Amino acid sequence: MPLLLFTSLLCSSDVVAAVSIVSYSEQPKLYSCIFGEGVVNDIVSIILFNCILGLQTTSFTGTTIFVILAQFIILGAVSVGMGVIFGVLTSLLFKHVRFLTSPVTEMFIMLGISLCCYFLTGIIEILGTEMSGIIALLTCSIINGHYTFYNFSPQGKATSSVTVTFLGNTFEAAVYSYIGIALYSTIPTWWSFSFIFTEFFIIVIFRIIAVLGTFYTLRLCCKRKTIAFRELLFICYGGMIRGAIAFALVLKIQVCGENEKSSDTGCYSQ
Repeated sequence: MPLLLFTSLLCSSDVVAAVSIVSYSEQPKLYSCIFGEGVVNDIVSIILFNCILGLQTTSFTGTTIFVILAQFIILGAVSVGMGVIFGVLTSLLFKHVRFLTSPVTEMFIMLGISLCCYFLTGIIEILGTEMSGIIALLTCSIINGHYTFYNFSPQGKATSSVTVTFLGNTFEAAVYSYIGIALYSTIPTWWSFSFIFTEFFIIVIFRIIAVLGTFYTLRLCCKRKTIAFRELLFICYGGMIRGAIAFALVLKIQVCGENEKSSDTGCYSQ
């Protein structure tokens, strides 16, 4: 189980760092590939981590893989479904309730419904696994961007664009500042350089194998070349970065106390 928990962390990547060095106006295809793949990687990492974290007190048997698969499907379907429900409701609300024309009111209601989607999804627990509010919020935001935004008033569109951009930049800076500070305040003072270099080797080598192997395997079925080799190399590099998602998931791992056993509580000693 510890190895499965660790590998689930390696699935995530830092989307923000990767897309920040790519211009959408100059390279829209590369930008979309990196952003889309990074989002999917983060979703898979969150779902797998939550599923495996709930099975830490059980021993690995022949049926464990099917349990993880079932929880993966349920957690993903419920989390995405909650995001779709709240996103569609928000879009229909602004389409048919036309008296919500104040820019402040429109922004407030959209943010309020999105937060409700996040918290309500987080309190749902099925088969001992907590649903992911992050995935639900992401799904809801995508629907809001594609549908709800166009039901805003002209003033609301301008206000929401500026507000969301401001909040995004603010929270992005706050998250990375917190990660930098937590590096010295919450992480133990001991380091394992052999573990660091082993992890680095795994990420770099298997990232290259996964991207290039998948691309050229699919080329056997589709002869049309859609991505240049240098773009493939950049996609390999972009997926090697680990960021806020992996760090946040690590903080969810319980640290054992002095009298606790890992096999009983699913915690880990430092």
